[in-house]
Amino acid sequence: MRDGLRREVVQALESTIAEGRTPGAVALIGRGDDVLCHEARGERMVAPEHRTMAPDTVFDLASLTKPVATAPAIMQLVERGEIALDDPLHAYIPAFTGDGRERATIRHLLTHSSGLPAYRHYDQQLGADVPLEERRARVVQEICGLPLEHAPGAGFVYSCLGFIVLASLVETVAGEPLDAFARRGIFGPLGMRDTGFKPPAEVRERCAATEQLTEGTLCGVVHDENAGYLGGVGGNAGLFGTAGDLSRFMRAMLSGGELDGERILRPETVAAMLSPQLDLPGARRGLGWDIDSSYTSSLRGGFGGGVGHSGFTGTSIWAHPPSGAYVILLTNRVHLGRDREIAPLRREVATIAARHLLPSEAEGASP
Repeated sequence: MRDGLRREVVQALESTIAEGRTPGAVALIGRGDDVLCHEARGERMVAPEHRTMAPDTVFDLASLTKPVATAPAIMQLVERGEIALDDPLHAYIPAFTGDGRERATIRHLLTHSSGLPAYRHYDQQLGADVPLEERRARVVQEICGLPLEHAPGAGFVYSCLGFIVLASLVETVAGEPLDAFARRGIFGPLGMRDTGFKPPAEVRERCAATEQLTEGTLCGVVHDENAGYLGGVGGNAGLFGTAGDLSRFMRAMLSGGELDGERILRPETVAAMLSPQLDLPGARRGLGWDIDSSYTSSLRGGFGGGVGHSGFTGTSIWAHPPSGAYVILLTNRVHLGRDREIAPLRREVATIAARHLLPSEAEGASP
């Protein structure tokens, strides 16, 4: 089974790279504690120089920051009793009031149902003249004044802005920024040695390059503009890591919050995160996780259910809790331009995994 799975995954990666959809990719497929396939193909950088992709390449994980860092940090604070999911946000961020905002809860932010818009470019709106130490407060202040697109709980808008606010909530309640909190409470205990925000120089040497800008190629520097404006820690983005580290995180989540004797979350907390907390037409969301929405068709592939998430830079996770199977696909597709489409590769790799691990569920599925 392993050899057949590996051959099909490698063929899918190599075909996508040959088509010019991404310079390189790393795929890791596991079930329970077994890593069944961990393959790297292509290049992690093509300009200004060529660097080969490796299994331990460090990627800008983009929006995987939401389920891997921000959401579990919030849920740790819930477990401690320092916050509650249905607390109004304005209890912690007083500026979030008026025009119905006082009805928005922490749960609404985690499920993208608060009514906040999707995105604003605060690097452009506020500019570089705002001192770095003042930017987070200014950005959150600006977000608090935005008109809501719907009443809290009445709709779904995938909002990076909501997760920027959640990062500030972590800092307000815990007394330390999200990067330090997550390092101490999530990445350290799980042995995720290459995962964190603002990669140091020795880690940047192993990073996959992202966009080629006029001022140079981004490599080891966050791609998301708002996260960059906030010093590399956005809450919506900013996390870097490897497929191997994400495998450790998914093993912990699929075993109820514990790995190798280290527990980061209680089983009932994990169960809540991975089950529907928002159930609207076209939008079933867990706490930080996508279950069934317009984003999931390519992530799920041949799996009949599960949870997952994607990142703009070309990263994704899909997990199938009943079987303990998970699929991690990391690419640097934006290195060739933001228009490079890897949804077909995500769908194909997930379908290959489902066909090998869950034959009855994957039958009839097409990549």
